[in-house]
Amino acid sequence: MAKPVPIEEIFQQIEEAVGALESGELPLEEALGRFEAGLKAMRQARQILDRYAVRLDELRGEEPPATAQA
Repeated sequence: MAKPVPIEEIFQQIEEAVGALESGELPLEEALGRFEAGLKAMRQARQILDRYAVRLDELRGEEPPATAQA
């Protein structure tokens, strides 16, 4: 089983993608690739943060909020 990527590293990936896109100097194909990489990293971060939130709720003895399933 692969070791999970630390959330700080995922945040760094997001910051790098945003910085590259904001520069406005990337060719279209590379910009699209950076955008996709940034979205993937954001989804990973969201999943990790959601797990942390559930864990915190459990530690406090609270029921986690119901999440909408798409």
